[in-house]
Amino acid sequence: MYKASLAILVGLGMTGLASASDNYSYTCTHANQERKIDVIYLQRESSVPCEVRYTKDGQEETLWNASYTEGYCEEKATEFVKKQEGWGWSCSVDQPETDDSLPEDAEVKASESDKHER
Repeated sequence: MYKASLAILVGLGMTGLASASDNYSYTCTHANQERKIDVIYLQRESSVPCEVRYTKDGQEETLWNASYTEGYCEEKATEFVKKQEGWGWSCSVDQPETDDSLPEDAEVKASESDKHER
């Protein structure tokens, strides 16, 4: 099941069908430790630009990003998950996350608000 889910997520990113509503993450555990690997899409309805963020011991850092190459973030996240598993971590795909704080969301809300005020 894990590999099928991973293949679907990677396939979505590489075909350009991924969108901001498709942000997803992996949770990796080992003993009582936890790591998060997040693939974040920075624009709605687009798989680029994107970032791969890694959270370890409460500290988040961006490991990779792409502005133009579709599939890059998905590929890097998948490679990093495999590396984590090679180090003895157990990783699983989390439910997709929706980032409602994208700039265009604020613009749409402002535009709708203007319509109601007229």
